[in-house]
Amino acid sequence: MGKPITVSAQVEIRAPPAEVRSVFLDFARYKDWQQGWDIQSIDAGNRQPSELKSGDRLKVSMHGMVFRPNVAENSTDRFTWEGSLYGILVGKHQFHFSPSQENPGGTTFIQTEDFTGLLTVLYRPWSKKEQPMENWDEFNAALKEEAEKLPSRA
Repeated sequence: MGKPITVSAQVEIRAPPAEVRSVFLDFARYKDWQQGWDIQSIDAGNRQPSELKSGDRLKVSMHGMVFRPNVAENSTDRFTWEGSLYGILVGKHQFHFSPSQENPGGTTFIQTEDFTGLLTVLYRPWSKKEQPMENWDEFNAALKEEAEKLPSRA
């Protein structure tokens, strides 16, 4: 079995965590402020993304790669999904909305993904920041720009 891999990307945002989370969870507006990512709730009925619960399914497209993970957590400081490729590669993607230590009133936004399973051997380049970190950095930069446009930014 391959060794577990954890990759992450972070950005400092001059807006409070609740506002950054609100922009992040407004899936319907993603195309207004960034290109490449699309997230849709599959089976949550009329619930808003902020109301998604553990077990709710998502359809996630990141630069053409489409997968259908399950929500694992949706709290004020974290949004997490988990997905699997036939059990041979399991990913747990987390988005953290933490109060910034660098910018009082701001947010440290961190994406992490923990990969486990046999296919982690093929994903070893990610641990060296070769790919797909570039896509995460682009998303983080776009989220920062959009959140910092809000009138009550930090």
